[in-house]
Amino acid sequence: MKWRFLHICVSLLAPLLLCANDTVFVSGAIQHDGLLDWKPVMYHSNSYLDFGVNWVKTPDSEQDSEPGKTTSFRSLRAKTRFELNQWPLPGYEEDFKGYGLSHLSLAAAFTWGEITVGDVYGQFGSGLTLNLYEDRALGIDGALRGAKIEVSPYRGIRLTALGGKQRRYWNCYKDKAWGWNYKQDAALGADIELNIDEWIPAMQNNGMTWCVGGSWVSKYEAEDTVLTIIEDQWYRYRFPRWVGAGEVRTQLRCKGLDLLVEYARKANDPSVENNFDYRDGQALYISAGYSRKGLALLAQVKYSDNMSFRSSHSAYYLAGRLNHMPAFAQQHTYALASLYPYATQYTDGEWAFQAEVRYTAPRKTQFGGKYGTTLKLSAAHIRGVASGGTWRIDTGTEGEYYTDVNIELNKRITKRWWLNAMLMYQTYNRQVIEGHEGLMRSGIGVIDTRVQINNNVSMRGELQYLFSPHYGGQWIFALYELSLYQHWTLSGQWMYNIGYAAEATNKHYYTAGLTFNYGAHCANIGYTKTREGFNCSGGVCRYIPQMEGIVANYSFTF
Repeated sequence: MKWRFLHICVSLLAPLLLCANDTVFVSGAIQHDGLLDWKPVMYHSNSYLDFGVNWVKTPDSEQDSEPGKTTSFRSLRAKTRFELNQWPLPGYEEDFKGYGLSHLSLAAAFTWGEITVGDVYGQFGSGLTLNLYEDRALGIDGALRGAKIEVSPYRGIRLTALGGKQRRYWNCYKDKAWGWNYKQDAALGADIELNIDEWIPAMQNNGMTWCVGGSWVSKYEAEDTVLTIIEDQWYRYRFPRWVGAGEVRTQLRCKGLDLLVEYARKANDPSVENNFDYRDGQALYISAGYSRKGLALLAQVKYSDNMSFRSSHSAYYLAGRLNHMPAFAQQHTYALASLYPYATQYTDGEWAFQAEVRYTAPRKTQFGGKYGTTLKLSAAHIRGVASGGTWRIDTGTEGEYYTDVNIELNKRITKRWWLNAMLMYQTYNRQVIEGHEGLMRSGIGVIDTRVQINNNVSMRGELQYLFSPHYGGQWIFALYELSLYQHWTLSGQWMYNIGYAAEATNKHYYTAGLTFNYGAHCANIGYTKTREGFNCSGGVCRYIPQMEGIVANYSFTF
């Protein structure tokens, strides 16, 4: 049954090979991430094979050469993905395990839009009501198995509609091999965007753009029985069959100014994640930015309360999430700066504030020097909501979820020497984010330098230090990278928990590896011993246990 889809795709695409003036090509990617674990000895791996056949119609082909004759058809593509995750890397959920054809899709593009049948992704606005995406590092795959259509019926108007059954690892394929059983649950959505500037010549002449949009997303679940006991009496929860969420937004851009305002509201959606709370959810997102040569400013505010939106009320952790609430905290790449990352609080809600100023001093000035200097100051502060269903900020000590204030200097010292330095202050509420008691405050310093010895050899080194009197105590981190002939990179890093705190371990953690890059190929092999912690992206985090062993990674795109 599974192979019928591929047979249909091949049957449709094969005759197109006869169109000599058109373009037919194959695309795809291979990815393998493996770990040979010492305790116990076992090889864990996540492997993916993406494969697609694409046919692109050439506009000046013979069938379109007649005067006045046009065609709306542009391209056709068939895609599939094979996954082998039967022995996944440590830290992934139990349901993540599995193997087989996880994705199948057939998409046709026209001058007026595109139609896709099969597994689809999508995002409405900033994703407050719908953001279906894939992040393999976290184990997230929110694809809908169904259909999606994008239409532009008139200049400045864009309509999108989609629907299907959401993938929750391999669970949605257990009852039906294709996952088409919508009697259990389904998700539907529609979005409209109006680009008003395309109708007003005066706005176009002054470099202004103005977009207004709105969307509606609804999920359906079959009747389910969940019981609870209150004062020695059993009660049954009454779940709504349909749960809807809508949002409206507007974005204005004019001469370096970018202003976005978005508001979303969700109907009552009792679930395991929100402890079966029947309150409605809502979110407000405001972002203002300004940029000109050498200067960039950004200020953002976000309010959310009970905005967890999943395709199933029994889903938890990373599975089944329909929307995405971005974390208003800088996504640090330095190891110690990201040692305690922030995870968005979907259910309890939060008030988040973020601001950033970036200034680049011109070359050959007193501050800029010979090659110029960039200075960046950013701050993020996240607090809880005082009471569910209200807009009041929790101003108490326990209401402080996360704070990050940092200043970063980037300077080119000489023609072949670059220097980056950062100082950071962080507050981290372990009770809220991890479920461990305590509020942690720390200071972090980073020195990052790179030297280009010649066209074939470069070196980069990092020194980082984290000081905190709480819990994990002090940390030291060092990294060295040697790049040779643009293809080889030898790297090593060391992290040490100095101690002087209640939960300090005084342990050393090492990583060393060799990476080879050539064209679309990238291969890495090395040894790693890492601490337990969290891998986060955009406010979504996955717990990773302590690991030790040999790592082997390979990726290829064609």
